[in-house]
Amino acid sequence: MVDLRKLRAEFPLLNRRVNGQRLIYLDNAATAQKPREVIEAVNRFYRQHNANVHRASHALSSEATALFEQARDSVARFLNAPDSREIVWTRGTTEAINLVAQSYGRSRLQPGDEILLTELEHHANIVPWQLLAEQTGATIRVVPIRDNGELDLARFRALLNERTRILAVGHASNALGTINPVAEMIRAAKSVGAVTLVDGAQSAAHLPIDVQALGCDFFAFSGHKAFGPTGIGALWGRLELLEQMPPWQGGGEMIERVSFSGTSYNRVPFRFEAGTPNIAGAIGLAAALDYLSAQDRPALLAHEQQLLQRCLEQCSQINGFRPIGQPAERVSLLSFQLDGLHQQDVGLLLDQQGIAIRTGHHCAMPLMERLGLPGTLRASFAFYNSQEEVDRFAEALQQIVDSQHETVAVCPADPFTEMPYGHQVDAEQLRQQLLAKRDWNSRYREIMLLGRDLPALPDHLKSDDHRLHGCESQAWLVSRVNDAGRLEFLADSDARIIRGLIAIVLAALNNRSAEQVLAFDIDRYFAELDLLRHLSPSRGNGLRALVEQIHRFARQQ
Repeated sequence: MVDLRKLRAEFPLLNRRVNGQRLIYLDNAATAQKPREVIEAVNRFYRQHNANVHRASHALSSEATALFEQARDSVARFLNAPDSREIVWTRGTTEAINLVAQSYGRSRLQPGDEILLTELEHHANIVPWQLLAEQTGATIRVVPIRDNGELDLARFRALLNERTRILAVGHASNALGTINPVAEMIRAAKSVGAVTLVDGAQSAAHLPIDVQALGCDFFAFSGHKAFGPTGIGALWGRLELLEQMPPWQGGGEMIERVSFSGTSYNRVPFRFEAGTPNIAGAIGLAAALDYLSAQDRPALLAHEQQLLQRCLEQCSQINGFRPIGQPAERVSLLSFQLDGLHQQDVGLLLDQQGIAIRTGHHCAMPLMERLGLPGTLRASFAFYNSQEEVDRFAEALQQIVDSQHETVAVCPADPFTEMPYGHQVDAEQLRQQLLAKRDWNSRYREIMLLGRDLPALPDHLKSDDHRLHGCESQAWLVSRVNDAGRLEFLADSDARIIRGLIAIVLAALNNRSAEQVLAFDIDRYFAELDLLRHLSPSRGNGLRALVEQIHRFARQQ
């Protein structure tokens, strides 16, 4: 039985209020919150033991080195690794996979060799192998998924052959939550002589990890998703493989002796840990794993699964709710869409109610392409989440669905005959309208209303020729010079918040000469409205892309 009140009290950030609301944090797949033990372990290191590790002879360095190596022992216990020398500190899963690709893979793969990946992979378990394939002439093969979000194991077995050198597979999908049958896949890969790597970024926080039982050759995970600090993670590798692998990065600590006539390298694991490591991060990660290991993990897992099922049951009653992927086994993660609503808009409206979720492609663009989606909404649960939070989340989604299906006006067939912004609406009018809203939530709502009122482009203008790049949503810009020599712009997006931002830009720059467009201080305009400080990078980049394209057109006149 989970004592939720006691558990939640151990995570200080859960007491925060966001946008005037009690925080409901459902973005645990991106990063998990930290228990007090982790925060105190990091603080204690800096207060009492801060020094560099290994080579110094003074007392502080000895203390720091002891704590650092004890942390390595903690990771080995957590993974049930046979030897703590098999634990290599990295910045996280991404660096660990790159290490294996560049050290093991680059020294062994040849043209014609094959690397086997799956459609469920995070970019971090795709791009390093693509780089390796380019460097070595190897070929990447991809295991497809079935419509329910599970891997097609028949196709997996068909793709395995004597040329398969590496199988790299996620233990659990960060986008759909699917738990892959990695032990079974590893056994099959071993039968053809392939080396295997498991991306454990999404599994370490939820599932018991036993690298010996899995039978893999490498296992990578990140500290921050397992309730530890950011910027720290670990690679476990079989000792016999690590000892055969050349260094990946050069510098301090990874050497035994350096001279201009040649360099000899340190023993495992230090040969893979060039430079001063993240000592406090390693100590904090050990504290997180020790904290997890002290809990009743089967009970925590059962609680997380109950949250997921409750969320599915409640959200399934919402009109237009569509879960993406329905695997039989998954971690406590729900990926979904709401028909007729863009994920950015839903994420923004939830944030106004203090509910944090993730929107977008989740660094799984090939998977989104397979699903035919630009992205999804993702709610991910940790053991400190409550049923009341799930209920509040479902209620908030229902409110959004009930309030957001307003009709958007469509431009006439020749949309430039009636310019809605720049003629009737100007920058000063909008500036005053927005500044009249004293708090940011009210201003956000006003921007959403601007997006509703901006006439939509006809479908024939929503073409690749007019598409804007750099924005997470789809956006289009149409430009022309009118008979008076002034520049006119029409723009649109499939996200309401982006449409509102478009309205703000068009009000400032429409129906002006090229010189006036280029002279207008758009940065000051944004600053006066306090826009960029509150926008996510994707929305801010989209706004910048719109302005840059307008400026490009103006410079051409």
